[in-house]
Amino acid sequence: MQLSTALGLGDRALVAFVGAGGKKTAMHRLAIEGPERGLDVGFTTTTQMPPPDLPLTVTNAERLPEALLETEPSVAFASQWVSDPERVDRKVRGFDPEPLTSVLDRGFVDWLLVKADGARRREFKAPDTNEPVVPDEATHVVPVASVRAVGEPLSETVVHRPERVAAIADLSVGDTIMPETIGTVLASPRGGLQHVPDDAAVIPVVNKADAPALQETARAVLEHALAESARFTRGLVTSFERDVCLPVKNESA
Repeated sequence: MQLSTALGLGDRALVAFVGAGGKKTAMHRLAIEGPERGLDVGFTTTTQMPPPDLPLTVTNAERLPEALLETEPSVAFASQWVSDPERVDRKVRGFDPEPLTSVLDRGFVDWLLVKADGARRREFKAPDTNEPVVPDEATHVVPVASVRAVGEPLSETVVHRPERVAAIADLSVGDTIMPETIGTVLASPRGGLQHVPDDAAVIPVVNKADAPALQETARAVLEHALAESARFTRGLVTSFERDVCLPVKNESA
């Protein structure tokens, strides 16, 4: 199943990705699928990101509409280059939500894909109080986690902000991450549902399920998450390396 189909995207969508373990990869997949459906796709962030493998426009918010008219879709866009970025050679800074919403409303793109927080390349995270920065007009929010965090210790090596995960899941830093740990955080108003607009569809994704055993573990994560929140009607088990995209339905929804 295509990711866009599994997420339920129509011909117009503002999709915000939060969490860790595959946000940019999922966004890249949609940037391929959109043009296959005859749709123009915009790829950006409300925080910072390494430049994606797409044509990139760097401009300020005031000139953004004019700059997009001068580009060929699909396109990535950002406000400026980050000087001396951490952990990578190059990084761009994105935009506040308001100009991004205008880009979609004025028809410059059909799908606007927004990376709404960072995770320092970890497999799993819980957000800080000031994140994620999700546009109020988001039609879809996709909380992402990697199944490869399961079985690992709750530590900074694997998890971004492990102390916040511990507080949500009633654990201690250093405890073993279980499927229920990730499921609880995905479904928490202080975790995967933090700053999610009331009207947005929310579809959690458990990624890097590259083998059948990992797919079963990812399914266990989602079953726990779906049981804990009525915001989820379904979740997705994915492996973008193996072209796996398996829906898991909330049977109680």
